[in-house]
Amino acid sequence: MALTLLVEQRLIRSNLVTFFTRHEKTWTAAASQAYKFVKDGFPSGAPIRPDDVAKALLPILEVNERLLAELNAKKLTQKYWVGNFVDLVVERTWDTVRGNDGKATDHPKSRKHGSRRAGE
Repeated sequence: MALTLLVEQRLIRSNLVTFFTRHEKTWTAAASQAYKFVKDGFPSGAPIRPDDVAKALLPILEVNERLLAELNAKKLTQKYWVGNFVDLVVERTWDTVRGNDGKATDHPKSRKHGSRRAGE
């Protein structure tokens, strides 16, 4: 699922955004591997969406020792924290992991809301 404002605020309050920033290279590498896995498995030319990558990244981060240690240290033991962190990773690394592969419409942030006229 895409990162919502509410989830992002929870991640900020729990200092997981700071944790992401401290280890950004690790998370970018993991997201890049997940993107490549999805790209290699999808039909040629099929669009790769952030949620597709998140589905591939989730099982990797569910067993990531660094992330699990951080969550345990903060007593964030509910399963949704890993999923929320996955959404953060995909959101913050998408442009980098997508590289020149994607089109402007591959990510919701690249769309300009309200820029189309009625009837278009």
